[in-house]
Amino acid sequence: MNFKKTVFSLLLISLSLGAVEAKRFAIVMGSNYTGNSAGIPELELCESDAKLMEQTLKSNGSYDDATVLLGPMVTSSRVKSTLEAIAQKAGKEDVVAIYFSGHGTYQRDASAPNGLRNYIVMYDRPHVSDKELSDWIKGIKTQHVTLIMDCCYSGGIAKKGRRGVGDIPTSPGSDGTVIQNGDENFYFQNKAIIASSDSNETSIEVRGSINHGVFTYWFAQGLDPRNGDLNKDGTVTALEAFEWSSRRVADMAKKQFNHDQNPQISGNAKGIFLAGREVPTPQPPVVTPVVNPPQPDPNKPQPPQPPQPPVVTPVTPVTPTPPNVEPPPENPNTNDTGKVIIATTILRSQLSGTQTPDPAMMMRRMRGVDSDRTVKVRFSGKELPATVTWVDQAGLKAATGEDIPLGTYTVGRQGTPTVVPNTVALIEVNGVPGGVHEVEIISEDYPVIKETIGVEGKNVVKKFVVASLRGTGSIQGRVFLKNFEQPLPGQTIWMPTVVGTNQVHKMKSLTDGSFWFMNLPPGNYYEIKASFEENLKLDNQYIKVKDGDVTKVDIVLSQKNFK
Repeated sequence: MNFKKTVFSLLLISLSLGAVEAKRFAIVMGSNYTGNSAGIPELELCESDAKLMEQTLKSNGSYDDATVLLGPMVTSSRVKSTLEAIAQKAGKEDVVAIYFSGHGTYQRDASAPNGLRNYIVMYDRPHVSDKELSDWIKGIKTQHVTLIMDCCYSGGIAKKGRRGVGDIPTSPGSDGTVIQNGDENFYFQNKAIIASSDSNETSIEVRGSINHGVFTYWFAQGLDPRNGDLNKDGTVTALEAFEWSSRRVADMAKKQFNHDQNPQISGNAKGIFLAGREVPTPQPPVVTPVVNPPQPDPNKPQPPQPPQPPVVTPVTPVTPTPPNVEPPPENPNTNDTGKVIIATTILRSQLSGTQTPDPAMMMRRMRGVDSDRTVKVRFSGKELPATVTWVDQAGLKAATGEDIPLGTYTVGRQGTPTVVPNTVALIEVNGVPGGVHEVEIISEDYPVIKETIGVEGKNVVKKFVVASLRGTGSIQGRVFLKNFEQPLPGQTIWMPTVVGTNQVHKMKSLTDGSFWFMNLPPGNYYEIKASFEENLKLDNQYIKVKDGDVTKVDIVLSQKNFK
């Protein structure tokens, strides 16, 4: 018997049987808040969003059970009981998709991990907090849970026209507050969370040709295997749908409506098959090249040959195709490749950025000897040829829209040093196979930088990666007036605890209120101030910087009378 072929056949059969046993459950919620008695501003298109998502999940995902809550049905008690009912039904291998469209908001809460408690707004009070939602979802046994939210500030939950209102609450007597939006997984036990906007952004709805929230409009299309199946295996995972739709949401919001809306994802979204086939199309077995053995000498007697085992042909299981879905090709199209452009903050010179260079580095710096860092890129474990261009601050802004102070470094003997502006790596990779890739960027003096990038065939994907030198971290922030709708440009942001001649530790916020501090040694007590001349009292002004991480903060000032 051909043992290898038989094992492969049994494996395919077992995968097919496993797919039959798995079920898909959905909870779809949307409220326009029409006629509510709690004074909640009414919306127009959230219930339309929910109906679109229900239709999409049923047609592209063959969901066995879909519970739909619309308008006045979206209440805290109803959401809790519906989640409890799903927890009783869903097994460990089943898929659960939870969708919400409506208002998102926040309020000050000292017990919250970052001082603000995030909420999805019900038709009537009480509303549902991130902690409550996490506790209710905890009862669902399967890890294949995806929470999808189209509401303002939903990135605050994903990170542990207007769909949110109100100013940021601050303590009495304070001049503002600092909100640290770390990516710690406070809630949801690493389940996949997909949010329509970042924690300091609103999510918009558009009437007319779209007639939906911008996020839902694109995410629903991403669940169609003809769009979101990036690797052409017949399935659409939560990660694929997010990668396909998120950049389209950001592009449409910015280009057509001059609005910043950047969807967010957290938790483990790998292997959650939201639409298409129940399991990916099995890859064909690896064919071993046939090598012709040496021919026997006809003039010499040959030993008797053992009996040959019968040839067993692998059995290919038939996977059912969901209704109303055009079946994709059985085998992935390996020629369906795209182009990836990655803008980074990897510094070109090996002399730049080092706080305490070793003796050899100091001697090279004294002699004026400089050299470039090398940059390598791996896609799903395979190194691909990359073209690296070194760009200055203006070039980085042209590529990303981010105006980041890159600083300088010095070369030459003490007393007559040469000051050189820093440049950073812009990486271009052609011929990347379609799919969602785990990308590794490798360069001297940097830890291995890991990112997830979705690649569509024949398309160009752009990604911005903030890299910190090994043993350092960075701070990225924005400063606002009263709420997240009013960024403050030209506001001095100062870090008095940073000491170093070559470090940028004071800058004025840019046109969108943004500021950056790069390559900081790790620490728990970086003090951040919003004025160089005045001693403003800010809540939560001590910031934690972690090795290799980017700490994201928002500063919200209560009044505009500071220099």
